[in-house]
Amino acid sequence: MDRISCCVLDKICTLAPLGRYVVFSADELFEAFPDDAEATMTELKKAVKALTADGYIDLKYQDGEFFCAAPIKKPRQHSPLSRPKKQNKPHPLPCFLRRSRAARSAVL
Repeated sequence: MDRISCCVLDKICTLAPLGRYVVFSADELFEAFPDDAEATMTELKKAVKALTADGYIDLKYQDGEFFCAAPIKKPRQHSPLSRPKKQNKPHPLPCFLRRSRAARSAVL
């Protein structure tokens, strides 16, 4: 998924709950475009088409500068802009069996 599509999907999911159709104006969705991206209707239609094809949104209709769409998937699940959370793995030994670094060096 490209950067513009990610930003548009984040905006749609911010304004509409999963599975609920909401009418968005092109201006609302242009606000989500990155600063260095060209905010044209062609780019917006391309992003909406890609999101629909990838199954992230369901587009009910598009009328001029208005889009009626519902988010289907959460964007953070597959978004390249989101970073995976760091998982803390438990230590393989219980705390009472672990030795401190000083204790290990004293044994040697």
